[in-house]
Amino acid sequence: MDIRSLSFKHLTDKELPEIQAIYKKAFSDLPQEDLEISWNYRSPTDSYGIWFKKTLIGFILASYHKRSGSSLYIDYFALDESYRGNGFGTQLLTYFLTLFLETKGSIHLFPLNETIANWYIKYGFQRSGKGYYVIHSHKTRSSHVRNTYANN
Repeated sequence: MDIRSLSFKHLTDKELPEIQAIYKKAFSDLPQEDLEISWNYRSPTDSYGIWFKKTLIGFILASYHKRSGSSLYIDYFALDESYRGNGFGTQLLTYFLTLFLETKGSIHLFPLNETIANWYIKYGFQRSGKGYYVIHSHKTRSSHVRNTYANN
């Protein structure tokens, strides 16, 4: 598949049905209501979709939690299973992190399993307390992360 056919955009309400379909397949063990809560509390300026040609194939829903100030949480990151293994998830994560690293703060997430956690580690996330993984935008780490992107 041609990676040049990818585009990234902020998510809008019109994409919700497509998001729900991807979510249902990617997180079949989780209730649909969890997505609805994350969708309603998402940060519209920090939540992105990835399109292959004109088809939405994945998304990142991100939010700020009241207690965490400038810390952004990736609530859900999903890619349609038929597009996995082509580097599209990597492209979306790289795009997302590159934009965020221009600001101050950190990104937190809670991976579903160790395989996914290892994938995030590859892009600069580090395990913190309570099972969360975090990446900071501080200059000491952002140069390492940017170098990681350049090599992928």
